[in-house]
Amino acid sequence: MDPSLISDPREAKWVAETSQLLDRQLEIEDEIPPVSIFQVPETITSKKPEAYKPQQIGFGPYHHFQPGPYSKMQHQKLLSLPRVLKDHEIPDFRHNVLDKVEKLVPVIRACYETFLRDDDVTMAWVFAIDGLFLLDLFRTYDRGNPVNKRLLLLAQDIMMVENQIPFMVLKEINQALHSSSSDNFSPSIFRSFCEINSPLELCSRLQAPSSVQHLLHYMYFSIINNRPRPPAPSPPSPSPSPSPPSTHDNLPVVPIQQSLDIASVVETVIDLTHLIEKVPDKEIAQLYEQTITSLPEFSTTKTTIPSASKLVARAGFRFQDLPQDEGIQHININGRSFYLPRITLNRDSEVILRNLVAYETLIMLDSDSDDYHPLITEYMGLMCGLIVNVEDVKLLKKENIIKGDLGEDEIVKIFVEMSGGCMLSLKSKEKSKLQEKIDEVNKVYESRPMMKMEYLLFEKPANWVRVGLTRIGSFVGGTWKILAFMVSIVTVFMLTYQAYCDVYGCEKNNLKLLLPYASS
Repeated sequence: MDPSLISDPREAKWVAETSQLLDRQLEIEDEIPPVSIFQVPETITSKKPEAYKPQQIGFGPYHHFQPGPYSKMQHQKLLSLPRVLKDHEIPDFRHNVLDKVEKLVPVIRACYETFLRDDDVTMAWVFAIDGLFLLDLFRTYDRGNPVNKRLLLLAQDIMMVENQIPFMVLKEINQALHSSSSDNFSPSIFRSFCEINSPLELCSRLQAPSSVQHLLHYMYFSIINNRPRPPAPSPPSPSPSPSPPSTHDNLPVVPIQQSLDIASVVETVIDLTHLIEKVPDKEIAQLYEQTITSLPEFSTTKTTIPSASKLVARAGFRFQDLPQDEGIQHININGRSFYLPRITLNRDSEVILRNLVAYETLIMLDSDSDDYHPLITEYMGLMCGLIVNVEDVKLLKKENIIKGDLGEDEIVKIFVEMSGGCMLSLKSKEKSKLQEKIDEVNKVYESRPMMKMEYLLFEKPANWVRVGLTRIGSFVGGTWKILAFMVSIVTVFMLTYQAYCDVYGCEKNNLKLLLPYASS
């Protein structure tokens, strides 16, 4: 259709632009690359959006013109451009670089998940400026010279999913800069940058991916492919020494019986009943509803895996770090020895980890094959279960599993926040090796006598009390004394459980029945 026949000028402009872009796309003779640069959905970004949107520097069509990063770094990009051109003796930027990038733009568009409305000329300028800046930055890292603090501060932005520049752009610009030489340009340009900034160990240079879509792609596959080179014969690993019995498992049941005086318990129930009778009916009803709500959680809540400090103190596990050439696919449990890869946590690590997880999620959702498995997502889920307090961090630091300059509190915050929503549930047809290992750990942990006693003494009675309260509430109507008496029993039950937790430890000692008037 002729755009001039459309009455609305905005629609006419859209038809003309779309027609032109489509014609350019149909002229492409090269192989169309797969989608590899995504916009991260709100389901992932909602808890911490600043971890996915560049704060210092924006690259590519998604973020080059973002106001904050643009105003901060556009001047620096333009300042580096003439220096790079001069170093490579490029007299004419438009002819030598820009025109070549513009010819590539129709192919580049296929790398992006969303439709890019900017025209080819604008896109060529964006990719040429951003590509030259990144090439210069990677060369700076690659030379082994000290990297100035300003560039170090950009690392987390450079690693974001939405901020990636296709490798083909960098390759095209590099060829333009080295037209008279046979410069062998490969993804190894990313190596030094990734070695400095990756939270997890990378595979060897020989095992590193030789064909990549962009920087994040290179780091991701360098992490998950970290495995030993073809093994030489090695002596069999020594059998694990018998784990010392958990002190908690050896605690007798008698002290619990001695510490609970039945007469005092009955007296406490009566006192609490008299106290609650003085509370207005409306507040008793609210407390009743709260009790009904709390008990199911008390009796059914389960964690993915117990924390590191609990596994050590209560089940006799011990943690050890894997060799440098063994990554997340080599996490192993041998007896009660738990082998984990090292992780280095610095100021940029959380953002990089979040974007690695997001990238893995998005490539899996975009792929129809079963070739991808949520390896980093599962690993982070494991670490979020193991690290819930400072004691867990100290333990893993002592075993050289956690390194870096972040404090214990900061590390706990990272894993607690990441467990709260940045990792989507990616269901697979069968259990992964890591999930099977976690099941092994949980089976050992839950088979302890103390865990069985906790279930019999507290979780099962809690379920009975919940059922009883629910049925009573359905017919007592305004008989608040009965409700008050039942709530008193539950309160004593919860206080007893809390006392048990203080002495013996338990899985749900953070669950508390809140009584706003209890201190009055």
